[in-house]
Amino acid sequence: MSNEKIKELINRYFDNELDKSEEVFLFTQLSQVEEAREYFKQMNVLSENMRNTFEDFPLNLEEDILNSTVTGIQKQNKFSFNIQSILGYAFSVVLLIISLFIYTQSLEYKANIKMNIQQINQQNKMLQMMFNALPPVEVKAKFTNDIIIRPTI
Repeated sequence: MSNEKIKELINRYFDNELDKSEEVFLFTQLSQVEEAREYFKQMNVLSENMRNTFEDFPLNLEEDILNSTVTGIQKQNKFSFNIQSILGYAFSVVLLIISLFIYTQSLEYKANIKMNIQQINQQNKMLQMMFNALPPVEVKAKFTNDIIIRPTI
């Protein structure tokens, strides 16, 4: 069996996810493979260190967290004006005024464009009516030099 599979079995053993049949197989492999035994020892040391450093959840921790968030919210509710916030508000108001001005200008340009399009369409109709009102023209060709072609045999 490959070392990766054995390492996976060892990891599952320390996570308490290994079946009894797989556990028997793991220990037989550990008795045969030196590298697997070393990895098992390292994982065992790591597991023991984790159990020793585990601290119980303090009972008043939830209350402390809740109290700190409530006082944080109360602090945020107070208005505190500083230079940066005032400049930010002023800048946003200026941008709002500029955007409103540009919007109204664009509406005026839109109205002007619509009016110009209507005028162009009206002028186009007038030109079409003028072309249709003219009498038809007949073009007559006048030949000044007659071309005579004679076959030579």
